Parts: sequence; structure tokens; C-alpha cells
Amino acid sequence: MKGLGRTRLIGTVLLLAGVVWALTMKGIGTEEWFLLLSGTVLGVVAGMIQGWILLLRDRRQIGSGKMKLWITGILIVFIALKVTINMTIPSYLATSENGIWVSIVFAIGGLLIGRSFYSRLRLKEKLS
Repeated sequence: MKGLGRTRLIGTVLLLAGVVWALTMKGIGTEEWFLLLSGTVLGVVAGMIQGWILLLRDRRQIGSGKMKLWITGILIVFIALKVTINMTIPSYLATSENGIWVSIVFAIGGLLIGRSFYSRLRLKEKLS
């Protein structure tokens, strides 16, 4: 239980730090905020899928090799989608170094929050 709360806390702190950082940047407009939101949503989805894979491993429905393959594959697809979105929609986030780092902070924050949400659901199922 402590690990789940810590994961959610770290994800929330990353998102809050990302928001503060983005507010201090002069080139962030509406389009960039939508791109940051899309990265966060993609991160939450990827984190929830990883949590589902861990649940399948806990139920012994998949082995550890297949679990590692799935988690690695999800991260690769997540990064590929995020890079594709940033490249197809030219914005300040894709052209500045700080913009890229803010985008990464939002994506990792979303990933951690998604992982903690699904893990909490998994914990409730175990307690039932």
C-alpha cells in the first residue's frame, strides 16, 4: 500500500512541477497545453495497461518473460506516439529544449498516476 501511495504522490508532484514550469515559459500557448494534456492522457493509459499486465502476472495468467515484453512494448509504443504527435504538430514544445523536458515530465507523471490507479483497483480486488 505504501508503494502505491508513493507512486501516485510522485506522479502528482511531477505533474504539478510540470504545470509550474510550463507557466514560467513564455512560448506555451493553448496548442502546447493540449499537447501536454495529450501526453499526460497517453501516459495514464500506458500506466493502466502496465498495471493490467502486472495483475495478469499476479494471477499467473502470463509468465515473467511475457510480462517484461508487454511492459517494454507499451513503453516503446508510448514513446513512439508521443514523439509522432510532437513531430506532426510543430510547436514550441518540439522546438525548444525546455519544451521537450516539460513534455517528458508530463508524460512520466501521467504514466505513474495511471499505474497507481490500476494498482489500487488490483489491491481492492485482492482484499475482496
